[in-house]
Amino acid sequence: MDILLEKLINAFGVSGHEDEVKRVIEKEVETMGFNIKEDNMGNLIVKITEESLENKKRFMLCAHMDTIGIIANYIDDNGFVRVGALGDFEASNMVNNFVAFENGTIGRICASKKDSDIEDLFIDLGVKGKEEALNLIREGNVAKFNGAVLEIGDNIVAPYMDNRVGVYILLKVLKDICEKSKENKDYIKTLDREYYFVFSTQNKLGARGARAAAYNINPDGSIVIDVEGAFDYPNGKSNISLGNGPIIKVIDRTLIVHHEIKDMLEKAATRSNIKTQYSVGEDGTDGGTIHKEGSGVKTGVLSVPCRYIHTNEEMINIKDLNNSIKLVLELI
Repeated sequence: MDILLEKLINAFGVSGHEDEVKRVIEKEVETMGFNIKEDNMGNLIVKITEESLENKKRFMLCAHMDTIGIIANYIDDNGFVRVGALGDFEASNMVNNFVAFENGTIGRICASKKDSDIEDLFIDLGVKGKEEALNLIREGNVAKFNGAVLEIGDNIVAPYMDNRVGVYILLKVLKDICEKSKENKDYIKTLDREYYFVFSTQNKLGARGARAAAYNINPDGSIVIDVEGAFDYPNGKSNISLGNGPIIKVIDRTLIVHHEIKDMLEKAATRSNIKTQYSVGEDGTDGGTIHKEGSGVKTGVLSVPCRYIHTNEEMINIKDLNNSIKLVLELI
């Protein structure tokens, strides 16, 4: 497995607490020689353009950095931690797994009843009472879900493929631009758009970071890079399958994809001989807020199929990942 992807997966980055994953991204971008800026919402933005050229269209490529997680709501007298959700996930999927707080404290997720909801979950820190628990964490602290990082056949299984995969794709595209610029110092001048690579915050809390970035950049067009659920297993209902290629979104509950962006993705896939899938789903992405900013932004979504999404054992196919990178490179 690529070391960069593993670093991104392992970095702490629950919604609103993305600093650790930011450091991984910043370090990687700085080795390429590109300028990276952080806005007031915590988004990281890399602008690729030839400053002497004017009137180029602005195009935004966006992948959210943050992940689902939990927040400590209160600690009872016995030292058990009641929790709330940061993001959308099935509480029952997380029972009997481990979490790690930002300070490194480890706890076990338990449930007070079967078929549990979030209010039935609690964390066992292995302490004897509230005072001992307070020596480890405080109410308001947040935690990520722990999980193994494995390669199984042609697939990768790990927590937080959503959406460290999207971040990884954008970083690989930036790396390619860097290498081409070394080979040809005028390469960036040949690009027909100003490109803004946005690593956004707080997607799991309503795509707040992407909204602020879109407002400030005011792009003419945008493509969101994310993952999308694949339910291609026994009793699963999905037209999306691992290994069948990247997903071009058509519509979801927050966005009708602009036909021009959809056409761009389709033509890039055809030129690259990449098989794609189509999604007509009910999920949402950063595109739901991006497309409504300013006077409107032509927006599309390219996704990597992800099995067992919003668990600590998400699965993607390596070929789907590599073809997504190839497709974005063809767009540029």
